[in-house]
Amino acid sequence: MKTMFKVMSTVALTGMILGGAVWGTAQAASITATKPQASSMVQDESKVVSDTQQGITLGVSKSLYDGNHVKVELQRSGKGLSGSLTGGHWDEQMGEYIHDKGSIRQMDVFIDGKSIHEFAGGDLSKRPSVSTSPGTDANHAIMIMSDASLLGGNLEAFPDEFKLTAKIHLEGVQKPFTLEIPIQKMVNKPVVLLPNIIKKMDDLRLTLKQVHSTAHSTRIQFVLKGGHDSTILYDFFDDQGNELERISGRGTDENNKNGDFYYDFILEAPDASAKSIFMKPFTPEFKDPNAASGEFKLDKNGETVKNYLKDLEVSIPIK
Repeated sequence: MKTMFKVMSTVALTGMILGGAVWGTAQAASITATKPQASSMVQDESKVVSDTQQGITLGVSKSLYDGNHVKVELQRSGKGLSGSLTGGHWDEQMGEYIHDKGSIRQMDVFIDGKSIHEFAGGDLSKRPSVSTSPGTDANHAIMIMSDASLLGGNLEAFPDEFKLTAKIHLEGVQKPFTLEIPIQKMVNKPVVLLPNIIKKMDDLRLTLKQVHSTAHSTRIQFVLKGGHDSTILYDFFDDQGNELERISGRGTDENNKNGDFYYDFILEAPDASAKSIFMKPFTPEFKDPNAASGEFKLDKNGETVKNYLKDLEVSIPIK
C-alpha cells in the first residue's frame, strides 16, 4: 500500500503574522541572531526614521533589501514598559492573546501608499507576507517582509525601490506609530540558479525549480505534486552539517490550476565556503494523532520526533 503525504495546512511562525499572505504550509521563521552587515549593503542610518507617542519612541535602527526579502530592525525606548516589543502570552481563561504594555499589537503595512492587502491584485495567496520576531533585547524586534513572486508563475515582485510605510499599534498607546522607510534593493543582484532537480517517492514528485543566493539569504522554490494525506515539513543544512535558520517559509496550491503546491523558503545565508544546501523533508510524529491541537511528540531532549523521507532529500547547489 502506498503512503500518501500532504503539506501541513496550519501555519507556524515564531512571531506574529501581520496582514500578509501565509497560505498552506510555513515553518517557524526564527531570527535568533544577525550576522554583521557590510555598511554598503545596509540602508543609510543617518536618516533616522522614528515616531513618538505618549512618551514612547519607536524607530528603525537598520534595514536592508537583498532581493530575496526586506528586513527592518525596530527599536523602542521609553518608560513604563512592562515587557518586550513582541511580548505577550495566551490566556487560557480569557481565550485570547494578551499583549504586554508597549508590545506590537497590530501592524498595517503599505508599499508606495498601497496596502499590502491590495498588492498583486489582493488575493491572499499572492500578497506579501509580514512577520515580526524577537530581537537581541526586549526593546528590539525584527520585521521580515517577502513578496509572493515564487509561489507560482508570473506573480508580482517588489519593485527595486519603494517607500515602506508601517503603521504600528503598541499595546496601551492610543495612536499608531507611523514609520516611512525608504527601501532600495542592493546593487549586487542575487545569483539565480535553475537546477530543475526531480525527486520521487510513491505518488509524490518534488521538483527543485529556483535558487536565489545573496550574501544575506538563500531563497528556494520547489513544487510538490501528488497525493496529500499526511504532513511534510522541511529541515535545511549546509554542506558542513550546520542547520540553517528559516527567515520565512510558506506554500500554496492556490496559484495554479493543477493543485500543485508551490513552496518559497528563505534561509539565512550559509558560510561563504558552502557550495550547497541539503533539504531534508520529514513527517513529524504527533503526541496524540487524534487531538485537534496537533501537538508534536518530543524525544528525551525535547526535540520533535521526525521521520525523514530520504527519497525526497535534495542537495541544492548555491554556486
